[in-house]
Amino acid sequence: MSADRCQTWLLRLAGAVEILAFVSVVMPRSWMEGSHAWLGLGKMPDGPIIMFMIRQASYTYGMHGVSLWILASDVIRFRPLIRFNGISFLLAGPVFFLIDYHSGMPWFWTILDALGCGFFGAALLWLSRTNQNGER
Repeated sequence: MSADRCQTWLLRLAGAVEILAFVSVVMPRSWMEGSHAWLGLGKMPDGPIIMFMIRQASYTYGMHGVSLWILASDVIRFRPLIRFNGISFLLAGPVFFLIDYHSGMPWFWTILDALGCGFFGAALLWLSRTNQNGER
């Protein structure tokens, strides 16, 4: 499989996972409370800021997933934006680790979040490498 084709599928896979975040935009609060407890985080706090953050962050993740699908439609044309996403995800790895760790997220969440972002970013950058003539 060519690097471009592999990158297309990688972008589609990540985009599909992020698009699932749209569910949380309309998810009943009781489901969120159940997930919160299942993660071992105790009782979910009340208040409008919590729902605001959950639903707006979920919408933003979902829209980013749509944008990854758009980038996957033409990886050559969108290579600069794909590289930007690669750098962003690579940087998000340690940033998300620190956020998750200091927020008290479960260890598996903290590790998977950081490694997932880092590896995805590294893969995007590796698959979009070119030489000085613009060739692979």
